[in-house]
Amino acid sequence: MRQSDIITFLDQPQAYGLPENETIGRFDTHISIVFLAGPYAYKLKRAIALPFVDFSRLEDRHHFCEKEMEANHIASANLYIGVVPVRRHNDQLVLDGTEGEVVEWLVKMHRFDQRDLYDHLSNIGHLGKDEINELCDQVCTFYQNTPVQTEGYGGSGGMVRAFEGHYKALANCPDHLFEPNKIDQLKQRITQEITTYTPLMDERAAQGYVRHCHGDLHLRNICRFQGQSLLFDAIEFEPDFAVIDIFYDFAFLLMDLCHRGEFTLANSALNRYLGRTGDIAALHLLGLYMASRSLIRTHVNGVASQNQKTVQDRIKWENDARTYLEETIDILAPRPTALIAIGGFSGSGKSSLAQRLAPTLGRKPGAFIARTDMIRKRLMGVSPNERLPQNAYTPETSQQTYSTLFVELMFALHSGQCAIADGVFAKPEERAMLQEIATSQNVPFIGIWLDAPADTLKNRVSNRQNDPSDATPEVVDLQQGFDIGGLDWHRLDATQDVDFIHKKATFFVKNAVDFPL
Repeated sequence: MRQSDIITFLDQPQAYGLPENETIGRFDTHISIVFLAGPYAYKLKRAIALPFVDFSRLEDRHHFCEKEMEANHIASANLYIGVVPVRRHNDQLVLDGTEGEVVEWLVKMHRFDQRDLYDHLSNIGHLGKDEINELCDQVCTFYQNTPVQTEGYGGSGGMVRAFEGHYKALANCPDHLFEPNKIDQLKQRITQEITTYTPLMDERAAQGYVRHCHGDLHLRNICRFQGQSLLFDAIEFEPDFAVIDIFYDFAFLLMDLCHRGEFTLANSALNRYLGRTGDIAALHLLGLYMASRSLIRTHVNGVASQNQKTVQDRIKWENDARTYLEETIDILAPRPTALIAIGGFSGSGKSSLAQRLAPTLGRKPGAFIARTDMIRKRLMGVSPNERLPQNAYTPETSQQTYSTLFVELMFALHSGQCAIADGVFAKPEERAMLQEIATSQNVPFIGIWLDAPADTLKNRVSNRQNDPSDATPEVVDLQQGFDIGGLDWHRLDATQDVDFIHKKATFFVKNAVDFPL
């Protein structure tokens, strides 16, 4: 039976037992069609064969519908319902019936409001740090629960195959679209990156970082559903696209946020992931992984530009492809590196300043923030906003926290990423260690100390919400008795306007490093 007849049937409300005046929504992609009917959505896989997927036979479509359920059951089990048939019975098509010949298979899902898609929330300015933090917590939990894969996917071999696929797709783009020398130079840079980091990628595969991931983790495949962030539409049809390093999977989200100009959110996402996982070594691969994700969009837009119905649409798609190419080149461009330390007693605004500075420093999406509060929570095995008991703040745990912070800063700086140290740093030996780390990595060091009266600090810590810090007014009182010794860092009055503090801190950084702030 022709699939076009089935599509015509599914376009009608009667197929779903709905009144004739009911509108059936529809979303078309190059490999599927989603029908929105009442409270449900039905996804049909097109009967096509492409270089990366073959849905031409009915049994193949059935197989990949089942694989789609499997691929999404961890991250979005509440959204997916099951695989249902379209049958032909007495020369009539019937959806999800029990009698007659099966002529098509569909994935059935709960329907959600399209306004709850994260790309829409981003477009209207309703995507903030809290939503990104919750999303990243969901993603990290997903990575923990998805099984480790050992079939030979991922690692350096997987990345070589990924770029080989990108280059073939670029060759199918219109000849006039890209400057050949830019493509050639980009290929040389990518070859250099792969050669340099082949041992690290293979080591990560051996250590269990290669898992069955989402594979297509951009904002269009994330939504709000039943009060939480939900990942959906994971790739089921090609293991090379989905059985990958978890940080390569996460890099798609980072790239998408950067492309949209959401650099602050991209930096928040990066630091939430790193803070939750401690996977600081992944920063060595950040440029390569983000570049691969950006190059996907480059050739997808380039190829799609040839299929547009109007000249205006074709030009738009071509311009988008060129923009992605320029962003790919920029992602791999070297940037100045520095270590910035922000110290002061609890409530002085260290983390707020760090989060404002970080997106502007060095390589996209900005500086790694090593925050003692996040590290302590990770070491104690609790979520960032879960309050720890007082016995978690022993000298031993504090020493372990700061030792971990120093190691993570060295990893980040060695990767070429800027780093910000966010902690009290009341002890002279802690501040000396930060300076030594910068010296050992041959990068500039900028120390900033935030001052504020005790009453101001106590008021601030009392009003905190959704923050990893457990500081209380009693902690502030305790800190007032600290002898911080000689302090040669830049000192700022933390009672001043936050924009003024940020401007002064930016001046100190710019004066030490030639950042394009």
